[in-house]
Amino acid sequence: MDQKDFITFLKVAETSSVTLAADILGRSQPSVTRCIQDLEKTLGFALFERIGRRISLTTEGIAFEEEAWRMLAMFEDLPARTRARAGQMEIPLSISATSALGTGLLPHAIARWPEAERPKDIQLMLAAPNAVAQDLRSGNARIGFASLPLDVPGVTAERIFSAPLVVAMPESRAAEFPQDLPVSLTDAIGETLVTMLDQKRLQGRIKQALDTTGIHPERVVMANSSVAALQFVSLLGATAIVEPVTAYGATPPGVILRPLAENIEFSFGFFVAGSAAESRETQVFFDLCEATLGTLIPQVRRIDVNLSSKTKTDHD
Repeated sequence: MDQKDFITFLKVAETSSVTLAADILGRSQPSVTRCIQDLEKTLGFALFERIGRRISLTTEGIAFEEEAWRMLAMFEDLPARTRARAGQMEIPLSISATSALGTGLLPHAIARWPEAERPKDIQLMLAAPNAVAQDLRSGNARIGFASLPLDVPGVTAERIFSAPLVVAMPESRAAEFPQDLPVSLTDAIGETLVTMLDQKRLQGRIKQALDTTGIHPERVVMANSSVAALQFVSLLGATAIVEPVTAYGATPPGVILRPLAENIEFSFGFFVAGSAAESRETQVFFDLCEATLGTLIPQVRRIDVNLSSKTKTDHD
């Protein structure tokens, strides 16, 4: 696969037509068809399926589309990165992060970086946890921030943290719940509950807590973004159970936060490719991020990386 293959695939995905993609790219229709067929043969799955007179991405094709955009960006950035290394110029600080950490933590940490020391070129990409790992392995990102678990060969957790989930409610309920006092699910949840659509991470633990307390809200909204969940609280007057990074770092006006009495932990880490952080700049930024966490999120704690690995092994 090369840059031309990714461009061709993405244009077919955008237009839902091999013919139209070929016209835009200035290529023949058979050559575009062969390119897609060769990609599917290399990948081992179909990228498109025919629906009526048009074609549409398969489930695997949708997943590959995100990877194709990432690989294309890496190709386009390669000359600049190479010239920077060859000329010993400043290399951009490229960061790949999940939505929670990229929205709730990193802007705060970067703002704390003294301007004279801050890199002139910072690139922040938001991605799913496994895509963060792939960005690190491919060199598309120098450092990564993601929720756990993230056990990918070639990617190392430099620092790991954990903090409890919180309850987000409309400001109109502030009088019911004094600030900083834990709120139980039984007391907090009203007619509509917003919770996380994240089967591998938080969704199962939240459901278990709800089942234990016997709570079955009349309406449930599930979102895979805490930003969206907080917006639902603001606009619908709902109650949400959300991870603490976005909650304390990017809560919209009209929303209040309270500690959750039931202990449901959100774990996340700072990651690099290889076995150790590569530069002083990386460590300085990790220090800034850790300091920001300490002032931003109540009850956040750092977990020993070796202890975390041992615990995971014991539970496997």
